[in-house]
Amino acid sequence: MNKWIWVIVRLAITGLAATEGALNGDNWLPDRPVTALWLVGWVAYGVFAVPLVVWAQRLNPRNKPAWHFPSWTRNPVTLRDPMQFFHMIGFVFLAAGLGVLGHGLSIGEGLRIAYGVVPAVGVGIIAGSYLAARLFRRQLEPPMQEPAT
Repeated sequence: MNKWIWVIVRLAITGLAATEGALNGDNWLPDRPVTALWLVGWVAYGVFAVPLVVWAQRLNPRNKPAWHFPSWTRNPVTLRDPMQFFHMIGFVFLAAGLGVLGHGLSIGEGLRIAYGVVPAVGVGIIAGSYLAARLFRRQLEPPMQEPAT
């Protein structure tokens, strides 16, 4: 399938997440008070959880023998290349968090640290997908060289 189809699919899903965050911003906010340490914890959760899950996926017999570096031009919903899924989900959380922030600002609320929770999860997942790619680089397919024009 054409790689631009996957870029469009990812952009559409990310746009829907941002719209959802903007329309239902209050539903995404945590009920408890949020501290900066809590935000760091959510980022760290993604950074550590994604490589752990990717490591466990190496045992899945349905996986491809070689994966691809996280990219916007690859199929994000295949179970055979798990880093693509986490890469997209990270951007979905980031977009939803920015939508929540936009909702809060549009109704006149000031910036609060609680608005950072959902984007922190997204940033952690994105960072975790790149860390997983680095940790499991032997399982990654070498990038194709583009012909010089």
